[in-house]
This record gives sequence, C-alpha cells and structure tokens, in this order.
Amino acid sequence: MRMMSDRLGVAIGTLVGLALVAGCTAAVDRAGGARTPRPVVLHVLNTRRGEEAQPFLAKVAELSKGALRLVVDTEWHSDSITGEVDAVHAIESGQADIAIVPARAWHGLGVTSFDALIAPLAVDSYALQQKVLGSEIPDQMLRGISGLGLQGIGILPGPVRKPAGITRPLLTSGDFRGARIAISPSAVADRSLRALGAVPVASTFEGAPLAGFDGTEQQVSSIAENVYDSVVRTITVNVNLWPRPLVVFGSTKSLAALSSTQTGWLRAAVRDALDATAQVQIRLDTEGVGALCRRAKLRMIDASPAQVAQLREAFAATVDGLRRDLQTRQFLDRIDALRAGVSPSSAQETLSCAGQRTGEAAPTSPANPPSASASPPPAGSHTALDGVYEADTTLAEMTAASDDPVELEPENWGHWVFVFDHGRFAYSQHNGPACTWAYGTFTVTANQLELSFINGGGFRPGMTNKPGDLFDYRWSRYRDLVSWSQVPDAASPVQWTVRPFHLISAVPTPRFFDAHCPPPATALTG
Repeated sequence: MRMMSDRLGVAIGTLVGLALVAGCTAAVDRAGGARTPRPVVLHVLNTRRGEEAQPFLAKVAELSKGALRLVVDTEWHSDSITGEVDAVHAIESGQADIAIVPARAWHGLGVTSFDALIAPLAVDSYALQQKVLGSEIPDQMLRGISGLGLQGIGILPGPVRKPAGITRPLLTSGDFRGARIAISPSAVADRSLRALGAVPVASTFEGAPLAGFDGTEQQVSSIAENVYDSVVRTITVNVNLWPRPLVVFGSTKSLAALSSTQTGWLRAAVRDALDATAQVQIRLDTEGVGALCRRAKLRMIDASPAQVAQLREAFAATVDGLRRDLQTRQFLDRIDALRAGVSPSSAQETLSCAGQRTGEAAPTSPANPPSASASPPPAGSHTALDGVYEADTTLAEMTAASDDPVELEPENWGHWVFVFDHGRFAYSQHNGPACTWAYGTFTVTANQLELSFINGGGFRPGMTNKPGDLFDYRWSRYRDLVSWSQVPDAASPVQWTVRPFHLISAVPTPRFFDAHCPPPATALTG
C-alpha cells in the first residue's frame, strides 16, 4: 500500500477527480430540457509519480465543476533517464494535451528561462520558493517555451534537494571534489556540481541502486521512500541546493481549442494550488524524516554558516555563468530582492530527529525480508486486538471514500487479512492486479492504534510499505467487528477505514494469510 508519496502508478485512463466529475456525463431532461454538456477531456502526462500534482488536479475539477476532465498518465517513462524530455516532445507531437515536467528538464531543450529557479542556492527555502512562484516571475519564465510550440500554464512548487553523503559527509566544496554524485538529469545541476569538482552521474532514482556513488542530491522524502538510507549515511539538512519546481504546460494547438474561460480555470488552478502543493512537499519531508529517524541508519547533519558561505562561493562560477544570460540575470536579481523579506528558516523547514522515536526498524530492500536480528523483539504482552481479522474492500468503496488517485491504487483494496499478536502485526492483501504483504510492531490503547512498519513486499514491491512507516488510527469494537478511523493531522491511509474488520480467530495464527503473498515466516515472531 502507498506510504508517501513519490509512487503512484496509474496508467493513462485513470480519471482524476472522480467524485467531483462523476455527474458530468451527457443527460437529457425528460421534459425536453437542454442536454448537459459533456466535459472537455484533456490528456495529461505527469512525470512525477505521487501526490505532488494532486492539489492542482483537484482545483481544476473544483473550478470547472467537472467541465474539464483530466485523464492522467502517471507512468510516463518514469524509469527512463530521458522521461522528462520525452514528455515535452510528446506534447510537441500531439500525443497528449498537457504535461507536468520539472523545470530542470528545459535547459537541455534550449529553454533557459527557468534557470534562475534552479541555480545553486538561489531559491534556498520553501518559503522563498512560494514567494517567487506567487509573483509575476513564473508568467514571464513560461514565455520561454513558446518557441517550441508550447504554452505555459503555471509553475508548481517542488521539493528542495539536499546533499546526501554515502562515503563521506557533504558539507564543503572539498567534500564534493572527486566525488561521484547521483543526480536527476539536469544541465544546471550537472554544471553546478562540476564547479565543485564533483563527477555528477544522471540516475533515474525510483529505487535504482546507489552503490558505487559517493553521494546524491535528493529530497528527504525520496531517500526515505526509496530506502536509500541503506547506503546514505548523512543528509546535510540545512543546505537546500535547489528546488525541483514543476512546469505545467500544454501544446499551443490543444490550449487554443479551449475557451478563454477553460484556460482560465487551468491557470487559476495552479495559482490556487500553490500553498497546498507546498504543504504536500513539507509534509512528505516531515514523514520522510520520521521514517529515517525510526530506521536510525543515517545522521541528519548541519553545515556551519562558514561552510554554507564556502559552498555559495564555490558555486559562484556557475551562477556567474548563468547570469551572462540577460533574462536569467534579471530573474536572479528579483529572486534576491524577494529573499530580503523571507525568514532564512522556519519550524516547518527544520528537519531533525529531535523528538522523534528512533531505531525501531532497520532498512531493507522491499523485495528481501530483513534478518531476525534486524527486527525489534516481540513486545510480549497480550493486547485487546490480538487475533486474526479479515475484510473485503472494493475499488468502488475506495472511490467513494477518497478522491485522491494515490489512494485508489490496487494495493489499497481487495481481500485483507490482519494478524495482531502480542505487539507485532502482519497482513496480506490480494486482488487481481496486486498481492502484497507487510509487517511491523504496534501499540494499542483503549481507542488508539499505532502501526510501525518493519518491511513490506509482494507483487507490487515499489508500492508497499517501507521500514519506518508509521500510521495512527482510532479504533472501536462492536462484537466481532473492529472499525478503524483516521486521526486528524496524522498519517492515516483511508483504505482500512472503509469497512469494519471481522474477527475470524481469537488466536493469532499465520494460516489465514493469502497463499500467493504471505508475509515472511518471521513476521510475527521476530
């Protein structure tokens, strides 16, 4: 099941905003009234799997009241080095109407108008990114893509990328010298790291191994989601190298076929989604830090003010090179002016393990269960939930419960079997396209349940729970039925709340697990 977000996996044909647009099919009033107009359908390539674009997609459905229906392909070449550039070419050739592509992809296509957004240490906080994207700067930057026969819609905030050390901490330019650094394909990032003496190597990430690298530039949530703390030893949390903002654009031909009202909805949806999208990014970072701290395999470190200043000086050659372009220089000057009114740090951007529970789960590959020595010992005490529970949930129930396409993935519904046994839990889940398992430890009180995951796997191993995932629920019992409900402001995925679980055995036993994808034999014993 889905934990954070950089993993979605919905093929083209998934309808975004199902609950909002379900009533927008053609209809004729039996008394002779007018036919309800069919919605305009736009096909969208989203190169970022996960929930980052969801606020924008939801705003389109809300503002248009279903008159615009976005059909999203979230699997667009997600495992390809050239996937982002390929998406731009796909819009140019008419394969889809709209795409969502990181700003880093455009320099390699000859578009330099976004370079100021991703220049090293230029936009160095979420707060500054929000201020820049809420100004007139994005509209001016978007004009740069018109030469490709494309039309800009808006720019959404993205996660901030941090130096993550594998063979060494990455604090000063000297630490980067000679280091092989895994990066997402980006001409500006490549140039910036080479200025430090590093050897940048493009990677798809998405679980691709980092063996053989000395470090990487990644957002915290990606390191946690991909379990890269199996090799990453440090994250320099107070150095934000650059953000990864998302450019929303379409083909001139497709957008010209829309009315001014319809294109207005698209542009307004980006503006209206800025704050919500930024909060998604901050929440994903916060959840990622929680998982990393619980796994306790790396250290969150801070560069000193002198080290940050030294990095900024080392990047100066790259920034000076970018400033040779008049437009980029003007954008960089305006970003510097906007920085004057932004606090250099805030509580929501401060990442650390302070106050976090640590050391509860060891990182492993989702496809390979950890050894017994890597797992915490059984709690050993009988709990009010001990036993075996099952439930059958459907996609229709999930659709009624959530309009987030992340929640509608196959691993989030089907036949569930949960076993709770003296502080340890395990489950199996099965339907046609997915068969998954997970296990971990739990604590339970009169009405609160906390699940801390040790591992997960199955037929969709990229979508399963990761070590350190932590979920909270309220629970209640009526006879042999146990119901879960979400906890506000906590990680409480909806799939276990749509239907009560039925107690089928008061004695915890693994014999009810799905035979196609049972948890490991040690899941309940440690």
